[in-house]
Amino acid sequence: MTHDAPPINKAEAKVFVISAIALSATVANATFWFGVFGRIFFTHILHIWIAATAALLASFFIPRLETPLLKLPWHGRFLLALPTVWLVMAVLVDVESYRPDSPVTWALWLVTLASALLTFPYLLYVIILAMVPNIERLTNPKLLAALFGILIVMAGAGYVLGIHHDLFLTCDNFKTGGHDIPENCRAAGDTGP
Repeated sequence: MTHDAPPINKAEAKVFVISAIALSATVANATFWFGVFGRIFFTHILHIWIAATAALLASFFIPRLETPLLKLPWHGRFLLALPTVWLVMAVLVDVESYRPDSPVTWALWLVTLASALLTFPYLLYVIILAMVPNIERLTNPKLLAALFGILIVMAGAGYVLGIHHDLFLTCDNFKTGGHDIPENCRAAGDTGP
């Protein structure tokens, strides 16, 4: 017995396309820079902190409704609080004391990793709930799977483009854009990678 998904209506298709574009742009940008430099920049973590903290604070002002779309559960609020925990730890830990064998360094590293890997996807989910009209209409399992697949493909594409940036960007492109110049960038006028 096959169980066919309901047909995709116009509203659901619109929500799917908007979600795919918004999420892909955000994810691919972060993975591109990770591919170029091999690290997560402070500005990316700071943006996560700003957005997560704003979402957390805003969640306390949302009235309790019967079926709240944006009423965050306790574990959601915990995830949104992780970047603040990271920031407080980073302020309290002396930069001079960063040693690979230090438990404090490992704890800070784990909170940073959790902020990037757990908070960021959840934050994107909250942003979509808040910004995409009629997101609750995106219920088709095939579209949900396709959205997840598109995000994985775009994250991978951003990373691969970042690693191979020298094929299409020059050192001047990074300099003009106000970015650090990666070690393996291509000089202007150089035709090869």
